[in-house]
Amino acid sequence: MFCLNRVSEFSKLYIMILKIIIFFIALGWVFSSLFKFFLNSKLKKFADQVKEAHREETKRKTQPKDGNVNVDFVPKDKKNGSSGTITGGDYIDYEEVKD
Repeated sequence: MFCLNRVSEFSKLYIMILKIIIFFIALGWVFSSLFKFFLNSKLKKFADQVKEAHREETKRKTQPKDGNVNVDFVPKDKKNGSSGTITGGDYIDYEEVKD
């Protein structure tokens, strides 16, 4: 009878420990899910802010001040007064083919 009573106490202890372990696992899962949710929402807000800042910066850069046009790049290939004609190359004769 003494042994049976002692086994019953150990089984109650094991069941209590198992319940505590299951409780902490469930609690951790709930907190990790909530953490992921809040982290995703904060990251989305941050990404939206970055997009908006980039959009405003691009808009500010593309709009010239006082209606003036700013040229940032002038190709060095172009010479002043060039007529734009093509020089060099071979002329290839072709025949028109009718269907």
